[in-house]
Amino acid sequence: MLKITKQRKILLEYLKKKNTPESAEMIFLSLPNGAMNLSTVYRNLDKFCEHHLVEKYQLGNIFYYKLVGPEHKHYLVCDKCGDLIEIDCHLSSYIETETKKHNFKVRNHDLTIYGLCSKCS
Repeated sequence: MLKITKQRKILLEYLKKKNTPESAEMIFLSLPNGAMNLSTVYRNLDKFCEHHLVEKYQLGNIFYYKLVGPEHKHYLVCDKCGDLIEIDCHLSSYIETETKKHNFKVRNHDLTIYGLCSKCS
């Protein structure tokens, strides 16, 4: 069981308001001044991931975080402006078939597609 501290409550409330993944730095800069330091943001986001409250996405060499929702999502990432466009995941049945065939236990899967958005192309 994860203990909900004051800082964790602040982070969870912030993440509930966001529709797109954000980096720890983006979250830190958006919090009220003095709410917590950057290392506390990272530490708590990792704890949330361990307890399956938050999904962690790696886009390039930066990690982004988002509350776990009812459906798993993937992203289109614009190479020029960095916009993230959320897309539905339609891989679930395929993954289930392939993992059963190989007796493989999935921990997570990720698909990120890079290119140019409509504004930049």
